[in-house]
Amino acid sequence: MPRSPVKPLTIDDRLTVAAALDRILYDDPERFSAEDARLVRRLIPLTRTSWLSLGFRAETQGPSVGGEAAGVGSVEMEGDRKVVQGSVGEGDEWRCGQYKVSNYGDGLEIWQVMSNEFDEEPKGARLEFADPIRLLFFRPRDVAITIPFTKYQVGLRLGGWGLWKVAT
Repeated sequence: MPRSPVKPLTIDDRLTVAAALDRILYDDPERFSAEDARLVRRLIPLTRTSWLSLGFRAETQGPSVGGEAAGVGSVEMEGDRKVVQGSVGEGDEWRCGQYKVSNYGDGLEIWQVMSNEFDEEPKGARLEFADPIRLLFFRPRDVAITIPFTKYQVGLRLGGWGLWKVAT
């Protein structure tokens, strides 16, 4: 079945969403307006997703070189670090001001534009439309797994959400 086109957001819609998100995230440290949350949910189109969504990040570092330098002594130079990052099965994101917003039906996922789940301090939030409407923050859990009989490790970042504040 072909996908029907999603109505794009107008500039006014994007500015309205950005202003409402600013109020939700920054106005009060413990509460936010349920009407602002409903407004954002109403304006952001439903996100299409696949049944599997994965993000990945791989880092490698080239060999380091050491030696002796005249008048300095022992010198060591680190190799170049390469980072590859991507995702598979991600849904639509809508850029509204400083935010990337996805509407999954039961909740909205909100990320600052220059942040993602792999950052050292990720800046993501989730608005859940339960009773009461609540805002959660992204709380990653990092796990390192050593590959047997090698010196290599694989790092996994498992996403989790922690309660931040509730709607009034």
